[in-house]
Amino acid sequence: MLPLWRHRLLVVRPDVWPGICADTLKAPGNEAIRPVVSGWGERGWPLICRRPFQSELKELAAGGVAVGLPLPPAMGKQRLSFIVPCSALSAFSGKLWPDQTTSAPGITSARQEDISALFALGARHNIQPEATGSLLWETLTGLAYLSETSDFDVVWRLSHLEAENPDALRAFLHDLSKTACKLSVRLDGEIIFPDYRAVQWQELITADPDDEVLVKTLFSVALMPLRSLTDVRENMT
Repeated sequence: MLPLWRHRLLVVRPDVWPGICADTLKAPGNEAIRPVVSGWGERGWPLICRRPFQSELKELAAGGVAVGLPLPPAMGKQRLSFIVPCSALSAFSGKLWPDQTTSAPGITSARQEDISALFALGARHNIQPEATGSLLWETLTGLAYLSETSDFDVVWRLSHLEAENPDALRAFLHDLSKTACKLSVRLDGEIIFPDYRAVQWQELITADPDDEVLVKTLFSVALMPLRSLTDVRENMT
């Protein structure tokens, strides 16, 4: 069984994909999306892990994995949902951050500077940024996901060592906040703690150790005391 977590990208076997997406392609009103969706698997573009619906639990128990395929605004910005057998999935090994070679309609020169600034921030703190949302999908596919008003959604994954170093984490959050103020776009996103627990970075900056913050995992959303994320977060005041 593949390990699963929020934002994890998985690639479906090209020979399995036509059967997975067949019902979606046949649905009335979906004519415009058929070329992109039908060719998704052949192109090696990934699907993203998502929280399953209650009605899908039996399929998950039988070895299925709940995944999503977000379409760009020109295709109605639909969020297509599928259940794919785990045996037909593999880990995506492509890049999760755009670079100077990325060619995409929504990555303007100003946004390229933003991308470079965020990458430099990560390098200063040894934390690799990962794109999510519209920035990710435009980077991976070259399709127009970013609009003129799009935010940048970025996640920052902390190792146990990084999460348990209060001074380093405090310095990173401070630097992240300063960098966000200088970007041409609004910066959204999460800090991913060990065990794949995610918290909005803005919440972490303003919360006290005893405050409850909204913690998201693949299967749950819950309020938890900030100090419970690591044993040493209580020192980050």
